[in-house]
Amino acid sequence: MIRTLKSIGAVVMVFVMLTLALSNTAYADAIISSEAEEHILNELRRAHIPNAAIAAIHDGEISYVFRDSTQDTLFQIGSVTKSFTGFGVLLLEDMELLSVRDPVNKHLSWFQVNYNGISVPHEDLTIYNLLQHTSGFTSDERLFRQAAVTETTDEFIEQIAGLELAFYPSERFVYGNINYIILGLLIEAVSGQSYDEFMTQHVLHPLGLYSTFTDMQRAHETGRVIGGHRLRFLQPVSWNPPANPTNIPTGFIYTNIVDMARWAGIHLGTVDVSEQFTRVVQRAHENNHGLADPFADMNFTYAAGLMVRLETGIIGHYGSAPSYFATLRMYPQSNMAVVVLGNLQQNSEDIPFGTLVSDAIDGEPFSNVGTGLWAIFDIIYTITVVGAIVYIGFFIRFIVRVIKQLNSGETKNRKLTFKIRWLIVPLLLIVDLVYSYSSITTTSNTSHEWAVMNLPASLTPALIALLVMVLCSLCVFTIRVIGLSPMKFPRVAARNSKRKGNFNSTHSIPL
Repeated sequence: MIRTLKSIGAVVMVFVMLTLALSNTAYADAIISSEAEEHILNELRRAHIPNAAIAAIHDGEISYVFRDSTQDTLFQIGSVTKSFTGFGVLLLEDMELLSVRDPVNKHLSWFQVNYNGISVPHEDLTIYNLLQHTSGFTSDERLFRQAAVTETTDEFIEQIAGLELAFYPSERFVYGNINYIILGLLIEAVSGQSYDEFMTQHVLHPLGLYSTFTDMQRAHETGRVIGGHRLRFLQPVSWNPPANPTNIPTGFIYTNIVDMARWAGIHLGTVDVSEQFTRVVQRAHENNHGLADPFADMNFTYAAGLMVRLETGIIGHYGSAPSYFATLRMYPQSNMAVVVLGNLQQNSEDIPFGTLVSDAIDGEPFSNVGTGLWAIFDIIYTITVVGAIVYIGFFIRFIVRVIKQLNSGETKNRKLTFKIRWLIVPLLLIVDLVYSYSSITTTSNTSHEWAVMNLPASLTPALIALLVMVLCSLCVFTIRVIGLSPMKFPRVAARNSKRKGNFNSTHSIPL
């Protein structure tokens, strides 16, 4: 009897556990419905993103969507890294090791910058200017670049010490990666540890983020890093350019979707953390910390590695690495967040998966993510290469006809007119390439090196194809202008005369 009761009790317990599991699954599915998940996966495929991980967080519950990845897969998160670096700086302030009002030079003695050829007083450029991107450094990679792959930290410091600012500190907001590279150096100087050691020991592990790495080598040693990609002829190809560790604080942290979901929950307040971390989170969302406000006329503010939308209350950041992208969007009023990680090079703002997922959570009509800027460029370069192949085919056909005419002697004293169509196609393709390239290097103020490394891989074949087309056009132009008279081709004229038996030794042309 007792054995029977125990058996019944075990069955009831299993039934209760299954019921709870099913109810939790149903709730998770309610965050992102199966229909919404299918739509998101279709959009990922349409955007040629080979691997992706998405997390939707609502009231502390999490639902995931994966495309050829798992919860353990590590992605690079681009500029979402800045939310971690900013957190580290504010933690140092909470530890009373610095104040965001401190001049940068107080902790980095080598730090000195100029404006209009005049040295900027130390007190006019503070730590918070760096956190807010109001320092005078900009995203112009031609002036304020990241550290080169083989460059040491000391060599990089020598390059940035004494730089000319684009505008006076606190005057306005202009995004620039170099701000957070300097903040990484500041964390090292103040803490007495490397950026990796401080972030791992004082931020990541205490927050339970054990799969987030501020050291690229350690991330790869786990064997869980998914390789990056960029587009080439409308298909993703492997692309993993090396990076200098000095640049990690601005955009090269590796993490997985589980840690990023926890990171979002920490900022939403749905994950229990220490009182100290709660204070730091609150300050990470605050505007200006009592300093001058260059965001007064804008609909957002940039706090400490996070952008805060004033109208909607959305807090987050986009990340675009050379071969990855990431999105972090948090909705404190709805207690909701969305995280998207992918391994395809692109401008993440042009691929709004965060908005797509949040609409799915809210039950809004499904939307399409559209075609990103990088995909548009790849299409342009692909058309250039295809156009060049067709063009070269016509050129070969033209040359064959010219050779036949010369060999037959039919072109004697014949001068053919140049047809403008041989130049129209190359000119149109040149315009396309110049426009796409200049829109990156000029409009976005980036260097040639940055553009070549970050634009789709189809750029190089397109440039080579265009060069071949121009050479073909010049060849056609030359032939058309000089005509096809055999007398202009002595060897051909001599051969034709011999063939016809009319060779005259007194008028022979030396071979």
